[in-house]
Amino acid sequence: MKIITLGSCCKKSTQNHENAVVAAKNCGVDEPVNIGDIKEIMKYGVMSTPALVIDNKVVAMGRMLSVEQIEKLIKDRL
Repeated sequence: MKIITLGSCCKKSTQNHENAVVAAKNCGVDEPVNIGDIKEIMKYGVMSTPALVIDNKVVAMGRMLSVEQIEKLIKDRL
């Protein structure tokens, strides 16, 4: 499973990535990668960050997710 967090320019994006790291660890999957480059973010069709991508599918954008919300998204795809 590949998890990517998009956005690194604001506090919400940073917190979203930190929450994703904790959620991934709790679920026993690889640590997420963060992409902050706007050109790379646009390749996912994301216009608003923070965003979360799981296995190349955007599952959330424009809002910060809690650890519990991210864990649920991960478990739904295992």
